[in-house]
Amino acid sequence: MKFPKIVRENNNRIIAFPTNTKEVSNIVKFSKKNGLNIIPLGGETNRVDGTKPDKKSKNIFISFSKMKKILEIDTDNLIMTVESGVTLQKIQQKSLSKNLFFPVNIAPSDKCTIGGNISTNVGGLQTLKYGNIEDHINGLEVVMSDGTVLNFLSKLKKDNFGPKLWKIFCGSEGIFGIITKANLNLKPKNKYKTTYFLELRNLDKTILLFKRLRNAFYDHLTSFEIIFPIPSSILLNQKSNFHLIVEMHSNEKNKFQKPLKDIFQKYLAKIIKIENNIKNSWIWKKREELVHIQKDLKYNHKFDISLPLSHWKNFISKTNKFIKTNKQFSPYFFGHLGDGNLHCNFKVENENEKDIKLLSKYIYELTLSLNGSIAAEHGLGQKKNMLLKRYKSKKYYNFLINFKKYLDPNKNLGVNKLFKS
Repeated sequence: MKFPKIVRENNNRIIAFPTNTKEVSNIVKFSKKNGLNIIPLGGETNRVDGTKPDKKSKNIFISFSKMKKILEIDTDNLIMTVESGVTLQKIQQKSLSKNLFFPVNIAPSDKCTIGGNISTNVGGLQTLKYGNIEDHINGLEVVMSDGTVLNFLSKLKKDNFGPKLWKIFCGSEGIFGIITKANLNLKPKNKYKTTYFLELRNLDKTILLFKRLRNAFYDHLTSFEIIFPIPSSILLNQKSNFHLIVEMHSNEKNKFQKPLKDIFQKYLAKIIKIENNIKNSWIWKKREELVHIQKDLKYNHKFDISLPLSHWKNFISKTNKFIKTNKQFSPYFFGHLGDGNLHCNFKVENENEKDIKLLSKYIYELTLSLNGSIAAEHGLGQKKNMLLKRYKSKKYYNFLINFKKYLDPNKNLGVNKLFKS
């Protein structure tokens, strides 16, 4: 098989390095003709094996490392047009240089690319106020499985001239088509940002505090993060209670400082640190460190779930009882309490396969019994591709399979991602 010039072999992987949409289209056509499974590459965080090659397929990777241009910033319509390979950090920095703001923020922003962010529909640290990335897309350009380029790019806020078909590609993990460009919605930047690092003794008070702040400061409360006692004690190297990160955005300096302090005092929340408009935040660095150190500490079994706020206490109570009975499991919990997303991660003693299956079954079934989701923001990839068939309704699953067949009849986009092909 003779590969096009833009294809290279690197670390036993066949990788295409297109520089524009036409070259992406040509690679897709070539792959279809030669029966290659296509795997687009973003930042390769690979939390759910999203870019892991399928062992039974002939795989070709598409790198967007040469498609990383910011094509336009339209300050009249507050739209940025970008190629898929642009990093989230670059988008944020360029927005801020125009006194604008792209309101999606996740920890590895210097590595993750916007194409990958959209295809996994990331949420992150400010979902409480701004929602997932799908809420900040105004249109996409997509290459379909036969190489056809569909241009859904738009700067219009109101456009009901047919349904917004580009939305099906948000969160589809690349199995319906390959995103090559995006229109991103920007917002005017607030002048002031205040971040609080708090300590509380129990979960009940934490939830009550969140509801109080949400009711009082809904338009300004951007983040409400929770860190449970075990990861807190590891992170801070001292015996700890619950810790919270609360962030407020405003155009008025110190607008909330006095009422916030009064509310914190009422709910017995101790202020550990306050940061005002700090670029290199100690608080957010600690939050990012929390994610990185868990691997070294062997908390390798990760459950990315979301729950209605009303069921958090029930979930934690039942899980704590389960852990007391099954002492081979050590918890490492943190998450985005403001949007209901809990990262409940575990260390499993001796990595016993039977125990791992017991733990997974318990967390999945408990979460679903409480009307939660067992894939909040990391997607399914190949690591969790059995879950849709196991836990979604038969009608949902069959619809998805048939939709995939229609859009990708030759099955050359992301074999075994989301569900087993």
